[in-house]
Amino acid sequence: MQQVAFQLWIEDLTAHLVGVQLDFLPPGADLSGNHQPITLQLPAWIPGSYLIRNFARHLAALNAHDQHGELTVTAIDKHSWHVQNRGKPITVRYHVYAFDLSVRACYVNDQVAVLNPAACCLSVQGLEHVPQRVTVRPVSAKPQWQLATGLQRLDNTALLGFGDYRANDYQQLIDSPLLMGELAHRSFEVVGITHHLVFAGAVLADLARIERDLLPICQQQAAVFGGLPADLNEYWFLNWIVDNGYGGLEHHNSTLLLCNRYDLPNPQLPTELTEDYQNYLALCSHEYFHTWWVKRAKPATFLNYQLDAEQYTSQLWLYEGFTSYYDDLALLRAGLIQLPQYLTTLSKTISRVNRAPSNSRQSLADSSFTAWTKFYQQDENAINSVVSYYGKGSLVALCLDAQLRAADLSLDGLMRQCWQQFGVSGLGSDEHEFFDQLRHYSQNDELVQQCKDWVHGTEPLPLEASLLILGITLQWRAAESNKDLSGPAQALQAVRDFGALYQANNEGLTISAVPLGSAAYQAGLMVGDVLIAIGGLKATEQNFQQLLQRLPLGESLQLHFFRQQRLLTTSLQLQAAPELIAWLQAAEETPQQQLWLATL
Repeated sequence: MQQVAFQLWIEDLTAHLVGVQLDFLPPGADLSGNHQPITLQLPAWIPGSYLIRNFARHLAALNAHDQHGELTVTAIDKHSWHVQNRGKPITVRYHVYAFDLSVRACYVNDQVAVLNPAACCLSVQGLEHVPQRVTVRPVSAKPQWQLATGLQRLDNTALLGFGDYRANDYQQLIDSPLLMGELAHRSFEVVGITHHLVFAGAVLADLARIERDLLPICQQQAAVFGGLPADLNEYWFLNWIVDNGYGGLEHHNSTLLLCNRYDLPNPQLPTELTEDYQNYLALCSHEYFHTWWVKRAKPATFLNYQLDAEQYTSQLWLYEGFTSYYDDLALLRAGLIQLPQYLTTLSKTISRVNRAPSNSRQSLADSSFTAWTKFYQQDENAINSVVSYYGKGSLVALCLDAQLRAADLSLDGLMRQCWQQFGVSGLGSDEHEFFDQLRHYSQNDELVQQCKDWVHGTEPLPLEASLLILGITLQWRAAESNKDLSGPAQALQAVRDFGALYQANNEGLTISAVPLGSAAYQAGLMVGDVLIAIGGLKATEQNFQQLLQRLPLGESLQLHFFRQQRLLTTSLQLQAAPELIAWLQAAEETPQQQLWLATL
């Protein structure tokens, strides 16, 4: 049977090099006559992260040979090569520089090795659909290291062992990250399927508690869809623990998670629920939900990934946004957080979306479609031009859930229907099909049109009315600081508006973003300006808002600042800050709230 075989090894820990050997029999090698060059290609991006990353820039020393000797290799573009062949088995060797501290590429140091095959394993044109065998060699300098991956173990390869693994095809290969190091391992079962929980770099963390907490989260997410996917034989939570980092990426039967070591719970405080630990659980919940909702049910355009260039879809609000709605909700339904904690988290999402002028300037459909060049490449003007399809998409899901529950339906029911239509069927979706499913499920043309308007327009979402259905009241107030996102008002007087975001440093306050229409914008301040004095006093993060609050509304306040080493002055007219911060409270419990929060 035709197959492609890879060998992977750590070539140099200090230089962060991964060695790769690729062996295959050229397609059509049994035919006589001229042999066409074989095309090898490395993906330009990794599914789930919509940015051209040009992984091939880290590939070097590429050479090829067969039993008769060296073969000519010719680069044909930034990530593709032609290999001349004589119809005989070919061996290709190269190495990859691996020092990207993220969940999207490859990283090697003396403590851990993280390999995403999308960033290190070449595809062989014409052999993408045949089995891909992967042999991972032990790290001689690290005999205590183990290996965790969702790839199928072959022969006598032990759980967490180096050895031989298999993917059904190239798409599955690049959807299976590998984590190497001194691993801590735990496991639990969901509907009879083993879920592995693996940590590299975890120190003084309560891993038993994480295991206990993840079980009900996984159960809640599985219940949304009516069970686990039929083709899921095991699942891996691959945790890479670092001093400073955060992120997650979904895969076919695993997720690679990057988090700070103190995000994990303290074993000396077994009941403490820090905000950081809650965020970690929500990250696990989010990536696990993608097992159904992205990895199997997905935009139809992603059914066959074309990894040499961008693939566009206007549906990321549906797949990432709806997932973002369910990640924290699963923690609440599982009993790991209480309603006040959930409402604090939800209010922060509402505030982040509402504070950005982009909320009224870019639609969710457009944000999804332009993710490659806008959402994933944000600059200082993003606050004015790029709306988050994660955050605002989750609020669309909230509003839709509430409106469906008012009619004795639910978003859970709609998700199960869509799962059957888009995921179980293997057909994927386009945006029109989602709205067709909503129409079929709700029998409400008006709601369908409303939802289309939420996605394609920029008008405010009906948050107050939707939350009231769920027994939640929403009040608005002014932001009292740069970092203020939730809770009741603390100020005893009207908050003075500045609007611009800034970072404090030794020189003063460096402006990092200027929302259109804000007081800072009206004063002519620009990104990069360094504010050094306010009303003749040195500008600090501690005194800035206090100074503004000591003058009456309508007064003008002189600001001194540097702009590219030029000392300039301007006047800031004091005005009341707009009410953009959400404060949520549980009101009288409604039947809809009871069903919304109930364990599935």
